[in-house]
Amino acid sequence: MLRTLLFLALTAFAAAAEISFSKQIAPILIDQCMECHRSGKAKGGYRLDTAELMLKAGDSKAAPLVAGKPEDSELYRLIATHEEDDRMPKKADALPEKDTKLIREWIASGAKMDVADKKTALRAIVPDQEKARAPEKYPRPLPVTALALSPTGSTLACSGYFETTLWETATGKLTARIDSLPERILALAWIAENQLAVAGGVPGRAGEVWLVNPSHPKERKRLATTRDCVLAMVASPDGKLLACGGADNLVQCFELPSGKLRWQIEPHADWIMGMAFSPDSQHIATASRDRTAKRIDAATGEIEATFAAHDCAVLSVTFSPDSKDILSGDVEGEIRRWDRNGDGKKDTTMRPGGRTEVLALGFFDPETPLAALGNGAVVSVDVKSRRTKDKITRYEDRVNVLLVQRIDKTVRIITGCHDGKVRISEIGKPEPLLQFVAAPGW
Repeated sequence: MLRTLLFLALTAFAAAAEISFSKQIAPILIDQCMECHRSGKAKGGYRLDTAELMLKAGDSKAAPLVAGKPEDSELYRLIATHEEDDRMPKKADALPEKDTKLIREWIASGAKMDVADKKTALRAIVPDQEKARAPEKYPRPLPVTALALSPTGSTLACSGYFETTLWETATGKLTARIDSLPERILALAWIAENQLAVAGGVPGRAGEVWLVNPSHPKERKRLATTRDCVLAMVASPDGKLLACGGADNLVQCFELPSGKLRWQIEPHADWIMGMAFSPDSQHIATASRDRTAKRIDAATGEIEATFAAHDCAVLSVTFSPDSKDILSGDVEGEIRRWDRNGDGKKDTTMRPGGRTEVLALGFFDPETPLAALGNGAVVSVDVKSRRTKDKITRYEDRVNVLLVQRIDKTVRIITGCHDGKVRISEIGKPEPLLQFVAAPGW
C-alpha cells in the first residue's frame, strides 16, 4: 500500500513538474527573441515564427535544439553564454535567470512541444491569458483613443481600459461594458449591428484584433495576435474587408464576416500611425512614422503608390469623397494632397493649425476637409487659400479621434479627446449638442 501511494505521489509530482512549451517556453521566445527572428528579419538565418522553423538550423548550421542536451543546443548556448558578443538577445539585457533555467530544464527533459501542428504560428499556440478586469469605477478620466458609431447611429463604442464601453448618442447614457479585451483600445470599427472590431494591445509587447458581437459579448473571435501594439484599423464601407496596422510595421487585411486573413505586408519602415479606406472600398491608405504615406490595393495588398514629401512623421490619412486623391497630415501641422500615383498636387499643402499635430482627417463636404489637431481644435480647411476656413470647435486638450455623421442635411462631428471627454457637435452651432466623460463612474 505504501509503495503504491509513493508511486502515485512521484507520478503526480512528475506530471506537475512537466514544462509546457506553449504555456511557458513560447511566451518567453515571443517576448524576447521573436522580433529579430521572424519572417522578413531572420538574423543569422534563424526563425522562430513556428515550432517547425524553430527546429531548423540557421547560418551556423548548429542544431538549435538537441533533446536532452541543453549544452549541445545552439538556442540554449546563445542565451546562456556570458560572452556579450555572442549572447542573445543582442543589444539587450540577458534573459532573467529564471527564464534561462526554465529553457534549460525544458530541453533537458526532452524539449517536448505540446503543439498539434508545428506549422502553426508560435503566437497562435500560446493560450489566451486571463485578462485583468476593467475597474468598476475609473479613478480618473481615461484619454479617448478610439470611437466607432453603430450602423444605426444610436450607439457609440468608446475605448476603455481592458474594455470597450457603449453609450447612447442621444443621451450620453452608458448602456454596456464589453470586458476581457486588450489593455489599451486604440482602434474600433463597427461593421454591422452584430460585429464590432476592437484592436489595441500593450505597447512594446503585443497587439490584438478581435471581432465581438456587442449584443452578446461572449460571441467573439480573435483575428490576430501581433508582435506589437495595433495602432490603426479601418473597415471597408461595403463591410467586406477589415485592415489593421501598428507598431510592428505590419498591415493585415481580413475578409468579413469570416475573419479569414486575405493578405499581409510590411509596407513601411516604422510604425503605422493612421489608416483609411477609400469610399469605393477599393483602396487603403496608410500613414507612417517613417515620413511616408502609401496607397494599397485592398484586394491584393499590392502597394500602388508612395508619397514621400512629408518631412516628419505622418499621423493621419483620408481619401477624397471621389476616392481619387488622398490627404495626409503630419506631426508638424502640414496637410498634403496627393494623387493615385503618389504625386503631390500643386499648391495644395495646407497648414490650418500652425505647428501642431494633425491627428485625424475627414471631409465636411466634397470640397471641404476637416482636421482634428493637437492643440484641441477641429477646423475646416479652405482648399484654395490653404488656410483655416472655420474653427468648428476648440477644446482644452488634443483631439485624438474625429468621426463625421450625416443625418439628412445636418453634419455632426463626434470627437474623442485626451481629457477623456466625448463631444457630439453640429456644424454651425457654437456649443456641443452632448458631451460626457467616457469613463464609468464619472
